[in-house]
Order: sequence, then C-alpha cells, then structure tokens
Amino acid sequence: MSLAIAGQRPPRLTLANIATGDSIEAQFNPTGFEEAIEVGWAHLKVPGLSHERLHFVSTENLKLSLELTFDALDPASSLDDILKSRRFLMSLCYPVAGEDVPSTSPPRVLVVWPSVVSLTCVVGSLSFKYGRFNVQGTPVQFTAKLALEEIRDVRLASDDVLAEGSQRPAAGPEGG
Repeated sequence: MSLAIAGQRPPRLTLANIATGDSIEAQFNPTGFEEAIEVGWAHLKVPGLSHERLHFVSTENLKLSLELTFDALDPASSLDDILKSRRFLMSLCYPVAGEDVPSTSPPRVLVVWPSVVSLTCVVGSLSFKYGRFNVQGTPVQFTAKLALEEIRDVRLASDDVLAEGSQRPAAGPEGG
C-alpha cells in the first residue's frame, strides 16, 4: 500500500432525514456494526404426524445497531459541530410537525455507508454515553448508540438481496 492511499480518508457513514433533507456525516466511521434479520415461521401441529410442519410467515425488517463517536478535540471538528450532530440524532426520534397527532411519526432516515449499506430506516432507540466535559460542563466527547430498523413500502425478494445485499436502491417517493 502506498503512503498516498494510507493517508486517504474513507467514505463516511451518512444519516439523512428524508422529510427535511438535513443530514450529518459521521465524524468517525463505526469500528463495527450489527445486522440482524429474523424469519417468522408458523409451527403447525398436524394430528398423528411425528413432527411440526413449518410454514413461512414473513421475514422481519432488517435491524442495524451501531455506535458513532463524536469528539470536539478532533482538529477537523468543533464543539458546535458535535452538539449539532447530537441534536440531529435526537430529532430523528420525535414526530415531525404535522396536520394532526395520529398522522405524525418520526422521520424516515436514509442510512448510507458507501459499499456497506444503503437503507431507509427509522430509529428504534438512541442512547448517548458521555466521556469528557469542558469547564462549563458541556460534553466534548460522546458516543451515540443507534438501533435502526429498515422500513420498506415495496416487496423485497431473495434475488434482490442476493444481488445487492444491504445496498437497497431507492424506490418510490418514500425512498423504498
């Protein structure tokens, strides 16, 4: 590997609020993440049969868990930048202003990490762990732990996943 390649910054994970177009780029890419998929099977008991029959019901939504670290002491960032990122992440957990209470929900989030994932999700949970504080008591370093769940409006088939993995193309006005 040449020194020029070693010095290049890899593409960053980006989270975008689909409703507003606002987005943040990860200050540091996660060091790892977890993808989880559950497959639902109905267990059918047939009288006299020696075993249960399994009947496919559905595949649950893909779930992602990841941690993002933010540090104001990084020369490429500032305290304002990381606090804005914190507020952005928190805003993804609350309903958007809408016509009436029942029709509102938190926004959909486009999660893009080039060559890794490209999914339309909703935030399932968010937590922050604060590590350092300045003399005013403001956090200057924290880790955000995100649980995201894919949300889709169109059917996803085995062939699609075999071809593209977690790189979902946007489909329709809602982004898939």
